[in-house]
Amino acid sequence: MAAPAGATAAMAAPAAASPAASPTYGPISYFLTQDADESPSAHARASARLGFRVRNDTYLLLAVAIAIPVLVMEVASRGATSIGLLSPILFVGSQLWLATLRSSPGWLPTARLAMAVAFIGSANLWGDPTGTWPLSALAVPVVALAAATGGAGPTAVALFGMVFILAPLALPTLDDHARQEVSAVAMAAVVVALGSRRVVANLERSGARLRLANLRARRRARELAAVESVGSLLAREGPTQASLDGVMGLLETTFGYRYPSVYIWDGSALQLGAQRNYRYPISTVTPDRGILGRVARTREAAFLADARSDPEFLSADPDVVSEISIPLVSAGELLGILNVETSGDHRLDDDDFSTMQIVADRLSAALALGRERQKLTERAALLDRLTTFATVLGSSLDPATMDDEVATGAQAVIPADSVVLVHRDEAAEKFVILAVAGSDKSIIGGTIEPGEGVSGRSIAARQVVVIDRHDRSSFPSAVSKVALPDTVGAMSAPMVIGANVVGVVTWLRGDLDKPFTAQEREVAALLAGKVGLALANARLHQQTRNAAITDPLTGIHNRRHFDAAVEREDALRRRVPAERRRLRSAILFDLDHFGKVNKRYGHQIGDRVLRLFADTLKARARASDLVARYGGEEFVVILDNATREDAATIADSVRTAFASQTVDTGTGTELTTTVSAGCATLEAWEVEGSVLLERADVALAMAKAAGRDKVVTA
Repeated sequence: MAAPAGATAAMAAPAAASPAASPTYGPISYFLTQDADESPSAHARASARLGFRVRNDTYLLLAVAIAIPVLVMEVASRGATSIGLLSPILFVGSQLWLATLRSSPGWLPTARLAMAVAFIGSANLWGDPTGTWPLSALAVPVVALAAATGGAGPTAVALFGMVFILAPLALPTLDDHARQEVSAVAMAAVVVALGSRRVVANLERSGARLRLANLRARRRARELAAVESVGSLLAREGPTQASLDGVMGLLETTFGYRYPSVYIWDGSALQLGAQRNYRYPISTVTPDRGILGRVARTREAAFLADARSDPEFLSADPDVVSEISIPLVSAGELLGILNVETSGDHRLDDDDFSTMQIVADRLSAALALGRERQKLTERAALLDRLTTFATVLGSSLDPATMDDEVATGAQAVIPADSVVLVHRDEAAEKFVILAVAGSDKSIIGGTIEPGEGVSGRSIAARQVVVIDRHDRSSFPSAVSKVALPDTVGAMSAPMVIGANVVGVVTWLRGDLDKPFTAQEREVAALLAGKVGLALANARLHQQTRNAAITDPLTGIHNRRHFDAAVEREDALRRRVPAERRRLRSAILFDLDHFGKVNKRYGHQIGDRVLRLFADTLKARARASDLVARYGGEEFVVILDNATREDAATIADSVRTAFASQTVDTGTGTELTTTVSAGCATLEAWEVEGSVLLERADVALAMAKAAGRDKVVTA
């Protein structure tokens, strides 16, 4: 047996020294005589517990109530010195000793009742000299207590007590009046016994209901605590795979649901997020299948005490009996479904249904919060990539490479299988594909009409256009044969500057399960705006740069650019050994009698003559040649890797072509002019371009002196 609380330490040493020192059922002296080293507070607590047990012991109180009448009759019949007084004292003392026991076997209450009956019998035999057993009525409270206690043992004691009560009826000396009294006592005993049993039974039922209510309340409190744990877990970690699996674990261990699962809505179907114990889990459920599909369609919870009776039930385990499915909804949007199922005799009830609704509310809030976090994370990542892209884009002003950089960068910011850059050609007044990243580049140069395809629709609408399923039949004609799937997801964002759409950026995805998100649409609009400004700046920069190095009248390079180019070529030529230097020739042109043209026809006609010659020169010079207006009516060409003879041939073809053309003077006459040219070549050991130009100038002077309209080599 366990030692009394507070006395354990005091018992430890004596018990080790002598097993007999720790009795199975300790007497009163055990609680009142403690080891000297026990604290006064422990002694006081032990005494208080002992006093409580003694004061509230029913059998002790019954013994006292029975013993008092016996003592009174004994004193009245034999005097205060009678030996019969010892029996009541021993009876009460034994009950008092038994009341001090901290624990007792199950049969002890029956034994104590039997002791009371035996005491009443002995009192009748000892204290009744008439033989009428007047103390038999004392068995009535014993019978009542035995009946109230219930059970086989107490019932036997109650019957034995009734024998004592009815025993006087067997006496032949008993008169009728006494027999009536005995019968009345017996009937009273029966009534009291039955009433006691009924009252105690009601109390037992009430106690059982109270215990059940307490159990349900504790279970409810435990479940609510688990619900809070679910909410804390999801709020801390979000709806990750690990946290969802943790929620399933709580539903299994705390709530006792053998088959919990949660499905996530992906926009078209329910995808299994986490589950426990299913033998044949269903990974995907469409809205047209099963109870889960019905819940997804109707957004109404389903509670099936016997799920197998529903014709739409889809079994993921043959042992499933009951099912609760609750939609996870936030702001009217379906996020998923919480599903719990049980097996065997465990049927789900209304309490389970209400509890799962609370869990579903927590899970819905967590999923909504997680989705918002995901959107924020996605938006932050998109904006971060956009910032990087804008930084790189702003550092480049070369239109020759910028188009490809824009397409590649746009693909990095918003992942897609293909990105197409379309820009407006102001000269041709049409939208042209400038660059493609990630797919067929053969469409570069194709034109897009406003309203045609996703790009054309974006141009016409002046806003971002998204088509989740863009079929090839709707592609613009210029890209109808592009190497892409026949159906793609498409998004196009216009580049708007002021009141004009200067182009569009278009993203194409072959994976239709990954449509363009709202965040991507927002970033696409920002990106297109930045691209439009960057391209405009690059082209403006190019125009400014060209203006600095181009002659505004003729459109060819000016003298400033020419001088710088010659110096650069001289520096490069110095680094190359003489034996490896390429040939370098020059042609210097001068329009014949150009001053007379200006004086006779005016400067406007003279400008026409200059432009006509510049166009003639550009048409016959090679792409690698440096062509410039040298000053006034003089033009110069530096030919790389060309001999003196090559230079003379080109110069003569220019002279001949120019002489065959006329300029309308506006007076009804056509003006024909000529040009003279001087050619020269640097030797391999020579470097300076100035030497080359001096020789060409000498040759030009010789051509002028020879009558003009001639080509002379020096």
